[in-house]
Amino acid sequence: MADNIQRTNRLIVGAILIGLAAFAYSSFDARLRLRPDMPKGFMDDSKPMTAANRAQEEKLARAYWRCALTVQWKYGYGHHLPDEPPPEFLVTTQDVGTAASDTGSRLRYWRRFQEVWYVPNNWEKSYAFDLPQMTRSLQAGAARLELWLRRMIGAPW
Repeated sequence: MADNIQRTNRLIVGAILIGLAAFAYSSFDARLRLRPDMPKGFMDDSKPMTAANRAQEEKLARAYWRCALTVQWKYGYGHHLPDEPPPEFLVTTQDVGTAASDTGSRLRYWRRFQEVWYVPNNWEKSYAFDLPQMTRSLQAGAARLELWLRRMIGAPW
């Protein structure tokens, strides 16, 4: 009799430890985000430019990359980007001067963004403690534990 109680206690402690480990694992969420540094392939340097034009083009590219960093949350890693740029993908005259009104540049840099979007090296992975995820895990674990205990003691549903 005492041997069965010890065995049952070990099983319960083991189940609790496994549950706690699973809970801790599920409380951390992996997040993929674009690297803050503009990738080399993003700036359009396909045609020869003077030093002044190159500086302006780099300023424009950096401004659009900052837009890309805000747009990334609208679409998940690996998801298809739309053909047309969303309204958030827009630079202001404060950022780049008169080049902000050039719709051709906006579309050109949206196409460049579509090209670098799928390159894995442009993304970084981080892990963060996610309280809502932890809450969902706790609720799901509690429901499973209740089900398991009801089966163990034969309680009615």
